[in-house]
Amino acid sequence: MSAGDNDEGGYTIVPEQFIAQLLKDVDDIVYIRQLATKHPLTKAASLGIPYLEADPADADWTTELGTGNEDSTMSFGKRELSPNPYAKRIKISNALINRSALPIEDIVRQRLAYKFAITEEKAYMTGNGTGQPLGLFYASNDGIPVSRDISEGNTTTAPTFDGLINAKYALKQQYLAKAAWIFHRDCIKILAKIKDDEKRYIWEQSVQAGQPDRLLGLPVYMSEYAPNTFTAGQYVGIIGDFSFYHIVDALDMQLLRLNELYAETNQIGYIARKEGDGMPVLKNAFARVQLASGS
Repeated sequence: MSAGDNDEGGYTIVPEQFIAQLLKDVDDIVYIRQLATKHPLTKAASLGIPYLEADPADADWTTELGTGNEDSTMSFGKRELSPNPYAKRIKISNALINRSALPIEDIVRQRLAYKFAITEEKAYMTGNGTGQPLGLFYASNDGIPVSRDISEGNTTTAPTFDGLINAKYALKQQYLAKAAWIFHRDCIKILAKIKDDEKRYIWEQSVQAGQPDRLLGLPVYMSEYAPNTFTAGQYVGIIGDFSFYHIVDALDMQLLRLNELYAETNQIGYIARKEGDGMPVLKNAFARVQLASGS
């Protein structure tokens, strides 16, 4: 008898021992939904957010009986969030469900939920606002205009210490109280090497587990979905009070199991669907870190 010959006993050997564990890369972290202001939407087509566009002009020094000039500068505006649908469909064979050593349906449900979160995060970062959220890194008068882009002090290929200081103090003190930075890890690799005039690193490592590192005294979040193209005029980061990014959820994620539709091919289907929108609602709460134009 020998293990190497099927007729002499090889058939009794199990071909492969299988570990009931799925190996996968780590999931990316999503930040914007954690930091943003969220609203449920019920019984309406959209969500309107009024804001003060301009204050009255300064008061006039006048006389005892004078009333000052009539004001014509105070005005209001509105941000409107209109939910957009997004969906994904996937089919699974019944044979796979019945024979797999892993809980295939549970895995599919979990991964769909994760990918919906990633889809949202990408749009909250770079979406153009047409049929999707308006992103932080998309220049728009409906969100963050180009007037909030800070490139002074940066080079055409990297942010600098002076450029970061310029971005930080583009925000008023009241916004700085809750402000944070968001960069891609490729940019953080550059930032972590920057030194001040005393040859000290400006990057501050976190001293408490679970808390973010700090840059110029403010927390830093490392996002895989922040821009990381280091050429002239490109965005490479943002600072702001992200509670002024508003998200509306009109439909929580729904997951439908289709038992009959694909019966002819011995499959079941899953359709995941959600509706939502998002946008920065106050431009002065943000400043984008932009590389120099080179012109």
